[in-house]
Amino acid sequence: MPNQEQFETIYDRLKKVRLEKNYSQDYLAKKLGLTQKAYSKIENNETKLNVDVLQRLSEILEVPIEVFFKSENQPTLNDFSSRNGGDNVIYKTENNDKTDELYNKLLQSKDDIISAKMSEIETLKLVIDKYFKK
Repeated sequence: MPNQEQFETIYDRLKKVRLEKNYSQDYLAKKLGLTQKAYSKIENNETKLNVDVLQRLSEILEVPIEVFFKSENQPTLNDFSSRNGGDNVIYKTENNDKTDELYNKLLQSKDDIISAKMSEIETLKLVIDKYFKK
């Protein structure tokens, strides 16, 4: 198995996309409600990157979230556990079922949240109609 230095990470991809879009770290930090220093720690894999932040970054950068997971040229080291590696490391080549499964779970989770929020909106509409439109 190749050593860790031979893999491109999600953090490498994030930086690459940010630079392609000509965005500064400060710009993305502000969009995320972070300081530039806190954002820099994300790109340097010095802090954990959670799914919510990754989703928000894909929206800000206007790229699909899978951009951070897929590579045409080299495998990806996706480490969500800690900056020094850990139990949640996925070695990604083009057809990795675990990454596809994670991506599908992310999409399903987002769909579930949207559905729950839509239901809450409908409930609130009923309450508003009942109490304010007499």
